[in-house]
Amino acid sequence: MLRRGSAAIALLGTLALGGCSAPPFVTTNTCIDWVYFETPADAAADADAIALGSVTEQRGSTQYEGMAANIWTVEVTEWLKGGGEGSIDVVSLPRSCDDTGDSMSQFGPDDSVVLFLRSTENGWEGITPWQQVTAAEDDTIPDSWPDDLYE
Repeated sequence: MLRRGSAAIALLGTLALGGCSAPPFVTTNTCIDWVYFETPADAAADADAIALGSVTEQRGSTQYEGMAANIWTVEVTEWLKGGGEGSIDVVSLPRSCDDTGDSMSQFGPDDSVVLFLRSTENGWEGITPWQQVTAAEDDTIPDSWPDDLYE
């Protein structure tokens, strides 16, 4: 009788521990701690290149650190720093932490923008998700970031 009781307690203990295991499906997300530039001039100092132009279309997508990232075609009217072609593809860096917003999506062919770019072996990419593109003021780099930078 003692053996049956011990076996029953052991079985119940094993079942109880099984209830504490992880669910069969686990989700994860990636969060990147992006650098923050106080001013567009600070971003310009860190960028490999700065282009003045317009975002014309989303050309496709790629992966960046395991996250989806959009590729945008940009028509460059002037290179303010560095140089390149008149039409370039730019990887818009993902915001991460499940924020699927894309700062380049708010601009179109009729908007004059300044892009702060980094050159990679695969082409151009923005320097950070939020500070890779901003509206151009009089075809120059603005003095400050817009109030809605993180929207």
